[in-house]
Amino acid sequence: MNQNESYLGNPNVKRDGVVQQWTQQEIAEYMKCSQDAGYFAKKYCKIISLDKGLVPFTLYAYQEKMFKHFNDNRFSIVLACRQSGKSISSVAYLLWFALFHPEKTIAVMANKGATAREMLGRITLMLENLPFFLQPGCKALNKGSIEFSNNSRIVAAATSGSSIRGMSVNLLYLDEFAFVERANEFYTSTYPVVS
Repeated sequence: MNQNESYLGNPNVKRDGVVQQWTQQEIAEYMKCSQDAGYFAKKYCKIISLDKGLVPFTLYAYQEKMFKHFNDNRFSIVLACRQSGKSISSVAYLLWFALFHPEKTIAVMANKGATAREMLGRITLMLENLPFFLQPGCKALNKGSIEFSNNSRIVAAATSGSSIRGMSVNLLYLDEFAFVERANEFYTSTYPVVS
């Protein structure tokens, strides 16, 4: 890719408006990825390992089951032990959802704004390590949101009562919801954005 195709000089992110010249293999891979979040994550997503740095995302069976559950159910609650890979699995699913579902708004929320922004940072890292044929193009990319040329966007916010009030959200991800203070107040003000 040349510099004119990158987003604000980031050579790993395709900018909005770049026309993709598809090969037959890329079309086939795109179709496989669009139909299967687990395949997309295993084949194309990379994560940071504390011991090895940037590595391919190796999914466990329970993580693939999570993806299927997310796809098949409007509401999901994941109860899992710490450091089990639930957040990074969710990050891969959220990126997949944004890339392959045009005109969707995904909200990533946590008890602290910094935690939500960290999740968005992980999504950005995965995006930066995808091949260009899987990237729809980026209209905006910052610490608080990503907007794609397919008109999907991912926003990060703290779980305050008014943080996403007024938005229409297609997919709401709440990280560490058990630690949200005044959860009832948050739920009451946020539920209408997804109903």
